[in-house]
Amino acid sequence: MLPFPPGTFNVPAGSISKKTSALLLVLALLLMSGGCGLIYYSTVARPAQLRAGATATALVLLNLTATVNTQATDTAQNSTRATVTAAKQATTQAQATATVLQNLYARSTQGTPAFFSPLTSQDGGNWDVYNTVSGGGCAFRGGALHSSIQQKSFYVPCFAHATRFTNFVLQAEMTIVKGDQGGLIFRANDTLSQFYSFRVSSDGTYSLYLSKDDRHSTPLLYDASSFIKPDSGGTNLLTVIAKGSNLYLYVNKQCVGSLNDATYNSGKIGVFAGDNNNATDVAFRNVQIWKI
Repeated sequence: MLPFPPGTFNVPAGSISKKTSALLLVLALLLMSGGCGLIYYSTVARPAQLRAGATATALVLLNLTATVNTQATDTAQNSTRATVTAAKQATTQAQATATVLQNLYARSTQGTPAFFSPLTSQDGGNWDVYNTVSGGGCAFRGGALHSSIQQKSFYVPCFAHATRFTNFVLQAEMTIVKGDQGGLIFRANDTLSQFYSFRVSSDGTYSLYLSKDDRHSTPLLYDASSFIKPDSGGTNLLTVIAKGSNLYLYVNKQCVGSLNDATYNSGKIGVFAGDNNNATDVAFRNVQIWKI
């Protein structure tokens, strides 16, 4: 016997009873219901789970992105806070330093000076008075000691030969009548041209130079300061505080610079005028020195 061909199922006509027909109908309905259930699962339930999974994945990705963004924001905020904190600390430290330097000035200039010269005329300081070949020199006139120079790239020093100081405050009023610059000389050996010179220029800059001989000098400080009254005709109060190797520079009672240098530890004081590019005349008044 051969099997039936696929897809054929022969049933004799009239051989199915009503009960059987009813049963078959119920089975058909159940099969249809079951088929709908399979269709529902495949087209609704499963995609819903896939969407739920995709949503969960998206949420995870969003959470990761949010975490990264939060971490980046926190890092940026922390960096900003650190920068602000550092700036505040630097500002606070600078203010504290400025306060210390102002207190140093106030404390060091208290009491009666050990040396005072109004520079209206020759006095116990035994100041230089001379003329240079170029027409400048050191001279008392108009109630001040004038240092003048009319030769480019030269300076004229006026030393107080009766002075010698080690730790001190040196202060004087300086007016650039015309020209480039003037300033204070301290811890000087005038014979060897060895000294420090605190220079203030009519362009609002200042500097501290170390003179090694009459041909060589080294800049130790150089900068501009808003405390300087620039241009000719303005009077500036210049102050040097020298204590050991610590040197502090003030203009109009405000600290403009400080440094540590132990090349020279004592010597004479003086004043000077310098011609960088223009004939220069500088007047000095009221030199005071406090020992510290």
